[in-house]
Amino acid sequence: MAVLNSTLVGLFKTFYGRFAGTEGNLKTEVVDVNLLEVPDPRGISPDIAHRLADALGRMAKREVGRLVEEQLMDCHTPERARKLAAGPLVLSNELHQEDRRDLDDAVFELLGISDSQERSQLMERLYEATAQHFRDIRVVEIEKMQQRGKSEGRRFSVQDLAADIWDAAELEDTIPLKEWVEKRTESDSNISILEKRPAVSSIDPLFAPNRVYFGKGHETHMDYRSREQADLVLRLANLGISGQLRLPENPEACTNLLDLIDGRAMEARAIFEKLVNSRTGDDQVREQLTELLLRWFTLGREGC
Repeated sequence: MAVLNSTLVGLFKTFYGRFAGTEGNLKTEVVDVNLLEVPDPRGISPDIAHRLADALGRMAKREVGRLVEEQLMDCHTPERARKLAAGPLVLSNELHQEDRRDLDDAVFELLGISDSQERSQLMERLYEATAQHFRDIRVVEIEKMQQRGKSEGRRFSVQDLAADIWDAAELEDTIPLKEWVEKRTESDSNISILEKRPAVSSIDPLFAPNRVYFGKGHETHMDYRSREQADLVLRLANLGISGQLRLPENPEACTNLLDLIDGRAMEARAIFEKLVNSRTGDDQVREQLTELLLRWFTLGREGC
């Protein structure tokens, strides 16, 4: 089982079978499995057997990823796919996993490669060949998806379009807002933002000017160190930020940071809207796309 889950056998499999359709994917039947070259584990040393079993056991405790690079999986237009494929080869996250590398190292030793440095070199060549093969398959797959979509009148979902736009935007700064704020040198005090929405400024500016109310009925509130910090909290809360975080204590620093946040968001919005307008003429879809992209930009794509 360990040998069959190795990257070497995973690549070998692509040389057997027949193409399913025109997208580059293989259909593997019993006759192909019978022809498949598989390293023979019979008679191996207890040490190699232990290493194979240990690596497979660790892999079984996690979700095994793809062998194609993540940026191509997130891409949905042929133009962008070809541009990515023309760039430097990128190994998928799966090919960086320590347990997979330990498994592949043991398989090469099983094949008689006793020198660890030579095994390491062979593994790197194996990973490059694997990444290149699955990159080529993915580019063809994207091209055929678009062709099929046109022929069938298929419309890409908002999520698909947003993923393509996000990839095409090539933003230099995609750090989630909460993390970005906390990395600022002026953020020097610990504060809390409640989860209930909406957040509104103080309804009693005379006696509680630094208060922010949370929830539809203003049922909960927090008092902050200054009106400026409360304004900053208000903006962050209504952008979806909550929990414990660090913000500036100095009122002027709070105002300056709020301006930076607004400027950062405006710059991202301008880029997103330009790309959105180039993808669809449907006003409702444009609004949904822009809202989703800005949410990813603020909270992080993984967090949404």
